[in-house]
Amino acid sequence: MPESLSSSQRTTSIVALNAVSVLSQIGQYGIGTTLLPIALEVRGASPQLIGITSSALWVGMLAGLLVAGQLTRWLGYRMTVLAGLAISSISFAAIPILNWNWWSFPAAVIGFGLGLRWIANETWLYRLAPANARGRIVGIHETLIGVAAVAGPLIIVALGAIKPTAFWLSAAVVSMAAIPLFLAVTLPAVDKAANEQHSRVSKSNFSLSKSKLGIHQKLIYWMGFGALIAGLGGVVEGSLLALLPVYSTHAGFTSTDSAWLFTILGVGAMVCQFPIGWLADHKGVLWTSKLCALFAALSVLLALGYDTTLQALAFSMFILGGATAGLLTLGLVWATQHSVGAELTSRVRQVSIIYTLFSAAGPVLAGFIVSHIGISSLFWQQLAVTLVLAVVLLKHSPDD
Repeated sequence: MPESLSSSQRTTSIVALNAVSVLSQIGQYGIGTTLLPIALEVRGASPQLIGITSSALWVGMLAGLLVAGQLTRWLGYRMTVLAGLAISSISFAAIPILNWNWWSFPAAVIGFGLGLRWIANETWLYRLAPANARGRIVGIHETLIGVAAVAGPLIIVALGAIKPTAFWLSAAVVSMAAIPLFLAVTLPAVDKAANEQHSRVSKSNFSLSKSKLGIHQKLIYWMGFGALIAGLGGVVEGSLLALLPVYSTHAGFTSTDSAWLFTILGVGAMVCQFPIGWLADHKGVLWTSKLCALFAALSVLLALGYDTTLQALAFSMFILGGATAGLLTLGLVWATQHSVGAELTSRVRQVSIIYTLFSAAGPVLAGFIVSHIGISSLFWQQLAVTLVLAVVLLKHSPDD
């Protein structure tokens, strides 16, 4: 049980699990989500194929999330993380061997490994975090893994997207993430007593109030408020990660410029997460979510402006990166605040699944629309999503 651990054991484990997340995220996410669309763009792939391949990684991630809970109960946290790291590393090494028309298959396997590692490692981490500081712990963790969103594009800038070197480096970095995993104290994946108590309380509360719930409240109850806001942020993030290189080419920028824009997007995501977690602890998840939605809308409007310079687009990507990543952070904070014991695994998994499902749908939908309407529709789509987010937040009560 986390309560029985000494302060040094808890701290060492938290540091070790954060290190696992950082290293694996650099390869699985930082390089994976940016290298694939850039490499396909420079090879002449269509926006629709780029969208499908990018979506495949998210679909694979969704599959990993769906089985991660059961697999964790069978194998434990440590072995589940190791399985995720191994299959992603092997898939990265295999990509350069394949024809690029078939990259969606290894991309899906990379995502599957990411999903396993995500649930097992983060649930393990959040169960070790003190309850009164989980917003800050989640914020610190999301800041650290935000390094991946910066490091990935920078690696592509340095190594290029044509040669297989970046894929091989990603396989090596993911493999290295297994090393700090063995420094963390093992926790049981199932805490039946705490889980049953929380379940009884949750069912009792809902049975007393379900007759008073409207359609919006019922949607929030069954999907989860944290999952819904994280998912809407995922739609924007997934679409941009897939089609920003296409937009950049249309605007006259190079593939290196695209990689720099991805870097700026990642820097925004990285530096904003601790302040967002701090605000969630002090002002609440709903208030902080509204702030993120406001900044997301303003950044999209900036991208839609007449000034299409690289500098203006980079500034927009910085703000949008912080806001969309912040919605995932806030979704996870909400999950940790509304669960105890092994119930935490279910809540984190719920947020992760909806976020991944929406993130997978984003590139496919955006790629289809862009292929039939034009690349200028990309940011109009993001504006529509931010308006939906605003409606969700304005209709939601802090007591829901």
